Amino acid sequence: MPNKRPLLLGAALLAALILPGCRPPRAVLGPVPSEIREIEGDASLKITRNGETSRTRFAFVLEMSRRGRVVVTDFLGGSAAEFVLVGDDGYLVLPTKKVYWKAGPAEIIEKLLGFPLTLDEMAGLICGRWPAGAGDRGPFREWSFERDGDGRTRAGRKGGLEFTVGEFFPGSPVPRIVDFRDALGSGRLTVRGIEFNGPGAESAFRLDFLGAFSPKSWGEIAAILRHED
Repeated sequence: MPNKRPLLLGAALLAALILPGCRPPRAVLGPVPSEIREIEGDASLKITRNGETSRTRFAFVLEMSRRGRVVVTDFLGGSAAEFVLVGDDGYLVLPTKKVYWKAGPAEIIEKLLGFPLTLDEMAGLICGRWPAGAGDRGPFREWSFERDGDGRTRAGRKGGLEFTVGEFFPGSPVPRIVDFRDALGSGRLTVRGIEFNGPGAESAFRLDFLGAFSPKSWGEIAAILRHED
Protein backbone atom coordinates (compact mmCIF):
# COMPACT_ATOMS: atom_id res chain seq x y z
CA MET A 1 0.00 0.00 0.00
CA PRO A 2 1.24 3.55 -0.52
CA ASN A 3 3.00 5.20 2.40
CA LYS A 4 1.10 8.46 2.02
CA ARG A 5 -2.62 9.14 1.82
CA PRO A 6 -4.83 12.21 1.94
CA LEU A 7 -5.95 13.44 5.33
CA LEU A 8 -8.17 10.72 6.82
CA LEU A 9 -11.48 11.47 8.45
CA GLY A 10 -10.08 9.57 11.44
CA ALA A 11 -7.40 12.23 11.85
CA ALA A 12 -9.75 15.18 11.71
CA LEU A 13 -13.49 14.66 12.10
CA LEU A 14 -13.30 11.48 14.16
CA ALA A 15 -10.97 13.14 16.64
CA ALA A 16 -13.70 15.70 17.33
CA LEU A 17 -16.47 13.13 17.76
CA ILE A 18 -15.69 11.33 21.01
CA LEU A 19 -19.21 10.54 22.13
CA PRO A 20 -20.32 10.04 25.74
CA GLY A 21 -23.32 7.99 24.68
CA CYS A 22 -25.52 6.88 21.85
CA ARG A 23 -28.76 5.02 21.35
CA PRO A 24 -28.85 1.55 22.99
CA PRO A 25 -27.50 -1.28 20.85
CA ARG A 26 -29.94 -3.68 19.27
CA ALA A 27 -29.42 -7.41 19.55
CA VAL A 28 -28.74 -9.40 16.43
CA LEU A 29 -32.11 -10.55 15.18
CA GLY A 30 -31.54 -14.23 14.58
CA PRO A 31 -31.31 -16.45 12.87
CA VAL A 32 -29.21 -14.71 10.27
CA PRO A 33 -31.04 -15.11 6.93
CA SER A 34 -29.52 -17.28 4.23
CA GLU A 35 -29.74 -14.34 1.83
CA ILE A 36 -28.70 -10.97 3.18
CA ARG A 37 -30.14 -8.13 1.14
CA GLU A 38 -29.85 -5.29 3.62
CA ILE A 39 -28.16 -4.60 6.95
CA GLU A 40 -28.90 -1.81 9.36
CA GLY A 41 -27.42 -1.00 12.74
CA ASP A 42 -24.89 1.04 14.66
CA ALA A 43 -21.25 0.63 15.53
CA SER A 44 -18.26 2.30 17.15
CA LEU A 45 -14.89 2.79 15.53
CA LYS A 46 -11.39 3.33 16.91
CA ILE A 47 -8.53 4.25 14.57
CA THR A 48 -4.86 4.74 15.43
CA ARG A 49 -2.72 6.64 12.95
CA ASN A 50 0.70 8.22 13.55
CA GLY A 51 0.47 7.47 17.26
CA GLU A 52 -2.86 9.26 17.65
CA THR A 53 -6.12 7.47 18.43
CA SER A 54 -9.60 8.72 17.56
CA ARG A 55 -13.02 7.25 18.35
CA THR A 56 -16.51 7.77 17.05
CA ARG A 57 -19.89 6.10 16.58
CA PHE A 58 -22.04 5.80 13.52
CA ALA A 59 -25.30 4.34 12.27
CA PHE A 60 -25.47 2.54 8.95
CA VAL A 61 -27.88 1.10 6.41
CA LEU A 62 -26.35 -0.89 3.54
CA GLU A 63 -28.13 -2.53 0.65
CA MET A 64 -25.87 -5.19 -0.81
CA SER A 65 -24.26 -4.21 -4.13
CA ARG A 66 -26.58 -1.22 -4.45
CA ARG A 67 -26.26 1.64 -2.02
CA GLY A 68 -25.45 2.61 1.52
CA ARG A 69 -25.50 5.41 4.02
CA VAL A 70 -23.42 5.95 7.13
CA VAL A 71 -24.23 8.74 9.59
CA VAL A 72 -21.55 9.83 12.05
CA THR A 73 -23.15 11.50 15.06
CA ASP A 74 -21.87 14.35 17.19
CA PHE A 75 -21.94 14.50 20.99
CA LEU A 76 -25.55 15.72 20.94
CA GLY A 77 -26.66 12.85 18.72
CA GLY A 78 -27.01 14.99 15.62
CA SER A 79 -25.54 14.25 12.23
CA ALA A 80 -21.95 15.49 12.01
CA ALA A 81 -21.07 13.79 8.73
CA GLU A 82 -22.87 11.54 6.30
CA PHE A 83 -21.49 9.09 3.75
CA VAL A 84 -23.92 8.34 0.94
CA LEU A 85 -23.10 5.63 -1.62
CA VAL A 86 -25.34 5.20 -4.64
CA GLY A 87 -24.13 3.10 -7.54
CA ASP A 88 -20.79 4.42 -8.78
CA ASP A 89 -21.09 7.68 -6.87
CA GLY A 90 -20.19 8.52 -3.30
CA TYR A 91 -20.71 11.65 -1.23
CA LEU A 92 -19.19 12.87 2.02
CA VAL A 93 -21.68 15.37 3.39
CA LEU A 94 -21.25 17.92 6.19
CA PRO A 95 -24.87 18.84 7.01
CA THR A 96 -24.17 21.80 9.30
CA LYS A 97 -21.96 23.41 6.66
CA LYS A 98 -24.29 22.48 3.78
CA VAL A 99 -21.39 21.18 1.71
CA TYR A 100 -20.41 17.87 0.17
CA TRP A 101 -17.55 16.16 -1.63
CA LYS A 102 -18.24 13.73 -4.46
CA ALA A 103 -15.90 10.82 -5.26
CA GLY A 104 -15.97 7.09 -5.93
CA PRO A 105 -17.50 4.88 -3.20
CA ALA A 106 -14.17 3.26 -2.23
CA GLU A 107 -12.55 6.67 -1.84
CA ILE A 108 -15.44 7.88 0.30
CA ILE A 109 -15.27 4.77 2.52
CA GLU A 110 -11.54 5.36 2.95
CA LYS A 111 -12.33 8.62 4.73
CA LEU A 112 -14.42 6.69 7.24
CA LEU A 113 -12.37 3.54 7.85
CA GLY A 114 -8.90 4.67 6.83
CA PHE A 115 -8.60 2.36 3.82
CA PRO A 116 -10.55 1.99 0.57
CA LEU A 117 -13.26 -0.68 0.35
CA THR A 118 -16.17 -1.32 -1.95
CA LEU A 119 -19.70 -1.25 -0.55
CA ASP A 120 -19.87 -5.06 -0.48
CA GLU A 121 -16.47 -5.33 1.20
CA MET A 122 -17.60 -2.94 3.91
CA ALA A 123 -20.81 -4.95 4.35
CA GLY A 124 -18.75 -8.16 4.59
CA LEU A 125 -16.55 -6.65 7.27
CA ILE A 126 -19.59 -5.65 9.31
CA CYS A 127 -21.81 -8.71 8.95
CA GLY A 128 -19.21 -11.43 8.30
CA ARG A 129 -20.87 -12.65 5.12
CA TRP A 130 -18.61 -12.98 2.09
CA PRO A 131 -19.93 -14.37 -1.23
CA ALA A 132 -19.31 -17.99 -2.11
CA GLY A 133 -16.08 -18.27 -4.03
CA ALA A 134 -14.62 -15.17 -2.38
CA GLY A 135 -10.87 -15.33 -2.57
CA ASP A 136 -11.03 -17.41 -5.78
CA ARG A 137 -12.75 -15.28 -8.40
CA GLY A 138 -14.97 -12.32 -9.06
CA PRO A 139 -14.70 -8.98 -7.25
CA PHE A 140 -13.29 -10.67 -4.12
CA ARG A 141 -10.50 -12.56 -5.86
CA GLU A 142 -7.85 -10.38 -4.18
CA TRP A 143 -8.97 -11.59 -0.75
CA SER A 144 -7.80 -14.62 1.20
CA PHE A 145 -9.81 -15.82 4.22
CA GLU A 146 -9.47 -18.03 7.27
CA ARG A 147 -12.54 -19.80 8.62
CA ASP A 148 -13.11 -21.59 11.90
CA GLY A 149 -14.63 -25.01 12.54
CA ASP A 150 -18.14 -23.56 12.34
CA GLY A 151 -17.49 -22.08 8.91
CA ARG A 152 -17.38 -18.51 10.18
CA THR A 153 -14.95 -16.07 8.58
CA ARG A 154 -12.37 -15.52 11.30
CA ALA A 155 -9.80 -13.46 9.38
CA GLY A 156 -9.09 -12.01 5.97
CA ARG A 157 -6.34 -10.32 4.00
CA LYS A 158 -6.20 -8.15 0.90
CA GLY A 159 -2.78 -6.83 0.00
CA GLY A 160 -1.43 -5.00 3.05
CA LEU A 161 -4.82 -4.86 4.77
CA GLU A 162 -5.78 -7.62 7.18
CA PHE A 163 -8.59 -8.10 9.66
CA THR A 164 -9.30 -10.52 12.49
CA VAL A 165 -12.62 -11.14 14.23
CA GLY A 166 -12.01 -10.72 17.93
CA GLU A 167 -15.51 -11.74 19.00
CA PHE A 168 -18.73 -12.98 17.39
CA PHE A 169 -22.24 -12.30 18.63
CA PRO A 170 -23.22 -15.33 20.73
CA GLY A 171 -24.49 -18.20 18.61
CA SER A 172 -24.05 -16.20 15.42
CA PRO A 173 -21.59 -15.91 12.50
CA VAL A 174 -21.87 -12.10 12.76
CA PRO A 175 -18.77 -10.34 14.11
CA ARG A 176 -19.15 -8.13 17.14
CA ILE A 177 -15.53 -6.96 17.25
CA VAL A 178 -13.26 -6.72 14.20
CA ASP A 179 -9.61 -5.66 14.50
CA PHE A 180 -7.83 -4.46 11.38
CA ARG A 181 -4.43 -3.12 10.42
CA ASP A 182 -2.42 -1.96 7.45
CA ALA A 183 0.94 -0.29 6.90
CA LEU A 184 -0.27 3.02 8.32
CA GLY A 185 -1.91 1.90 11.55
CA SER A 186 -4.65 -0.15 13.13
CA GLY A 187 -8.24 0.04 14.24
CA ARG A 188 -11.16 -1.71 15.88
CA LEU A 189 -14.75 -1.86 14.66
CA THR A 190 -17.33 -2.81 17.30
CA VAL A 191 -20.82 -3.58 16.01
CA ARG A 192 -23.24 -2.46 18.70
CA GLY A 193 -26.36 -3.81 17.03
CA ILE A 194 -27.50 -5.06 13.66
CA GLU A 195 -30.69 -6.07 11.87
CA PHE A 196 -31.15 -7.88 8.58
CA ASN A 197 -33.53 -7.49 5.64
CA GLY A 198 -35.73 -4.90 7.29
CA PRO A 199 -38.15 -2.68 5.41
CA GLY A 200 -35.31 -0.24 4.78
CA ALA A 201 -35.59 3.51 4.57
CA GLU A 202 -35.91 4.78 1.03
CA SER A 203 -35.39 8.33 2.22
CA ALA A 204 -31.93 7.38 3.50
CA PHE A 205 -30.62 7.35 -0.07
CA ARG A 206 -32.26 10.46 -1.45
CA LEU A 207 -29.89 12.99 -2.95
CA ASP A 208 -32.11 16.03 -2.52
CA PHE A 209 -29.34 17.77 -0.60
CA LEU A 210 -27.39 18.24 -3.84
CA GLY A 211 -29.68 21.10 -4.79
CA ALA A 212 -29.24 22.99 -1.52
CA PHE A 213 -25.62 22.10 -0.66
CA SER A 214 -22.42 23.34 -2.28
CA PRO A 215 -19.91 20.96 -3.87
CA LYS A 216 -16.36 21.18 -2.50
CA SER A 217 -13.01 19.60 -3.27
CA TRP A 218 -11.49 17.19 -0.78
CA GLY A 219 -8.93 19.87 0.11
CA GLU A 220 -11.74 22.25 1.03
CA ILE A 221 -13.56 19.57 3.03
CA ALA A 222 -10.32 18.68 4.85
CA ALA A 223 -9.80 22.35 5.74
CA ILE A 224 -13.31 22.49 7.21
CA LEU A 225 -12.61 19.38 9.26
CA ARG A 226 -9.43 21.03 10.55
CA HIS A 227 -11.54 24.10 11.45
CA GLU A 228 -9.64 26.25 8.95
CA ASP A 229 -12.77 27.53 7.22
